[in-house]
Amino acid sequence: MNNVINYYYNLYPKNIHQSNKEVKFNINNIEFVFVPLNISEEQLEMIYSLSSKMLQYQLYVTQIIPNRLNKLITPVNQMPYILIKNFISLKEKITLNDILKFQQQTSFFVINLQGISWKKLWQDKIDYLEYQMNQFGKSLSLSKISFSYYIGLAEMAISLLNFINEDAKIFKTVAHRRITKDYCYDELYNSLNFIVDYKVRDVADYFKCNFFAGININDEVDYYIKTQLQNEEYLLFFIRMLFPTYYFDMFENIVLSDISEKELFKIISKHEEYEEFLVILYYKILKYYNLPEINCFKYYNVLRFQGIIIY
Repeated sequence: MNNVINYYYNLYPKNIHQSNKEVKFNINNIEFVFVPLNISEEQLEMIYSLSSKMLQYQLYVTQIIPNRLNKLITPVNQMPYILIKNFISLKEKITLNDILKFQQQTSFFVINLQGISWKKLWQDKIDYLEYQMNQFGKSLSLSKISFSYYIGLAEMAISLLNFINEDAKIFKTVAHRRITKDYCYDELYNSLNFIVDYKVRDVADYFKCNFFAGININDEVDYYIKTQLQNEEYLLFFIRMLFPTYYFDMFENIVLSDISEKELFKIISKHEEYEEFLVILYYKILKYYNLPEINCFKYYNVLRFQGIIIY
């Protein structure tokens, strides 16, 4: 790899550290990482353009370095690699305020960029997960018990998207693929994690992850809905909190990786507690925004694992 870095980037690090397929090295106390590309080329081009604009305004996000041929991608053994330059390597965990500050810093850069469609993304996700369940579900007892329940939550969230006015001016920002409670500063400013989406995305994912880790989120949720939302953002926030990303992420990891299915119990054992949280959240938001009438909580009770007690 040293020769590749020398030739394609005219960089000559004294020491490189290789772990699996990732290579790290430092030059002038700045970290460089040579990594396999794990996003589409279209996404890479968008992120490169976005991060370049941010850097012009001295917002030090991860920089993608073109090679000597002025290409973003460098082939190594028929595998696409990219070189990134990290200005921030702080491993301290982020807070809600860090997310809000990041959104304030970056919303300016996405005014003319197209965000993703939750409806299409989630419908495709459900189709994919149902296929995975049909292929691998026979050996997954906890997943079989709980899967239909969480698909029901997802479908309810999708149906609520129909109440969003397509002509409403709902501002987007630079968001992340999936923020978790353990997210650190270097991940927050890593442009390879960037997507364009509504600002509620990151905050809702952060709250959900903390909830299922046993962290009390009530005060932060109250602060957020009182001070950070307007108009249809209230409904988008509720929808995002309703959609069970936490379950689907875990299910995929169980099917595609070596994670024990027992990890799923940490989520499904809290399903009733989270239902109660959603009911309270619904009525809290009603103080600020006229949410559509939702009978889904009775629907949840009917679906509750088909009467099977798991706790």
